[in-house]
Amino acid sequence: MVDVHIASNANIAKVTLHSVLDKPGIAAEIFGKLGAQGFNVELVVSGIPHKGRSDILFAVAENELDAINALLQKMKGEIGAEKVSHTSSVALVSIAGHQLAQTPGIAARMFNALSKAGINIETISTSMSSVSCMVAEDKAKEAVEALRKEFQG
Repeated sequence: MVDVHIASNANIAKVTLHSVLDKPGIAAEIFGKLGAQGFNVELVVSGIPHKGRSDILFAVAENELDAINALLQKMKGEIGAEKVSHTSSVALVSIAGHQLAQTPGIAARMFNALSKAGINIETISTSMSSVSCMVAEDKAKEAVEALRKEFQG
């Protein structure tokens, strides 16, 4: 059995940069400026490029959303984004562990546990050691419970 750590954060907001130019350096510019202003990004998902453009979605602290939105509105033209949107009623739930990358079906187990609990996944991000899902904020506690039941018995 794989040792899985479960974490959640319900104090986040989802920001989407719509139809950003798909060219080298755009992500560095966006996240460099956010970092330079002291903003931490918890999750980044980039869409599949289509006709030279792609959506970039990321999670930030909910209490920083207004300031981040103001910065992105100023940057919109520089990065070629058609629109900036945001939602503040989301949460992240994650599983992490050293052996996740070598454990077949671990993400499916997570998704199944959330599905059985009636929780819709808005966004998924994976790495070698973690799987994170963005869910509705009012479902965060239920999501953690479902994951504990699945992975910790």
